[in-house]
Amino acid sequence: MNHRSTPAVGAALGLTLLLAGCSSDPGTPGPTATKDRPHGYVEGAREANEPQLRLLAVSPDGRTTLHDLLTDERTTLGTVDAPAHSSTDGRFLVTSDDDRTTITDGGAWTVDHGDHTHYYAARPRVVGRIEGGGATEVHSSETTTTLTWPGRGTAVAIDRAALGEGRVETLLRVDATVLLPFGDGFVAGRDDSVVELDRDGRVVGDPVPCSAPTGGIVTRAGAAVGCAGGAVVVHEDGAGAVPLPGGTVGAPTSFAARADRPTVAGIAGDGGAWLLDVRERSWRHLDTERPLRAVTAVDDAEGHVVAVDDAGRVVVTVTAARTPAARTTSTARLVPADDPVPLQVDAQRAYVADPDTGAVHEIDFADDARVARTIDLGRPIAAFAEVGR
Repeated sequence: MNHRSTPAVGAALGLTLLLAGCSSDPGTPGPTATKDRPHGYVEGAREANEPQLRLLAVSPDGRTTLHDLLTDERTTLGTVDAPAHSSTDGRFLVTSDDDRTTITDGGAWTVDHGDHTHYYAARPRVVGRIEGGGATEVHSSETTTTLTWPGRGTAVAIDRAALGEGRVETLLRVDATVLLPFGDGFVAGRDDSVVELDRDGRVVGDPVPCSAPTGGIVTRAGAAVGCAGGAVVVHEDGAGAVPLPGGTVGAPTSFAARADRPTVAGIAGDGGAWLLDVRERSWRHLDTERPLRAVTAVDDAEGHVVAVDDAGRVVVTVTAARTPAARTTSTARLVPADDPVPLQVDAQRAYVADPDTGAVHEIDFADDARVARTIDLGRPIAAFAEVGR
């Protein structure tokens, strides 16, 4: 990758598509020219030989900007409702206010098949709006995207191929505070338990107790749902509780990690971070100098963990030695100390956005938290995602 050195169930269930379409198109080509549709072919997308990484940002007044990290080209997409909340799955950015939820397609994504990986680019666009707002969580498999509104206890599953073509086609609607696509069905958190569901929403197997299920993540090793006392981890061979060690600081309410990686991170109250190894079903606590406002696990060979603390610094910890005294470096203050902080990571860089100025700082976490470049998006940022990872 060369951009690093660049300077400078059904639709009647209540999901109503109110808007479809997009404004400009930054030159992404149409369908791959092929007769036999080779392995990896996606209708309407171009396959590339490296991740098509882009920054997707929405200003407080709803203006949407797409910045290509490989070319530094910038495109303006359609205007959306002023966002109060946001989440991303690495392709779609979901924003919401108190009344409606908007889905924007960043037009770039990665599909990891384990022994090989596909990188795609397609037309970015504002897909549509969904009635009903509040904080959201979004997760995707190759075929399905789930949207959850934890505060309302409602979740839906959407056909991902249709979503990529600009249509919202609902597959399932359930009462849940967590809904994750998993295998041929779903993992759901509800009613103080975690359950597995089939494609029609029927419970499969026995529920696993989980007080106040909140925050979920899907990795290549399995799925995890946060609980008041730890987490429930679901593997292909079953689900089980993974309690936090006794007498420790608070449980995380959300998890973040580089796409598909089995080790995920969450904030441990005012006392550092928790790392959950989904494959091994084990916890590790990281002490930090100051309380954290965002944290995510890179889960590379060095075990990098990237965080933003309450002083507005990006803090990078190397955990591969598996010792309590992990090596930590940090930047100077980069973002305000009292606002929510968008933090995204891929295999080589982390991105942290200053909501007030519209500056996005690209951090080389493997080089002692060096600021590799700062990208000025030209307006304040209310919602932000790195897509294509």
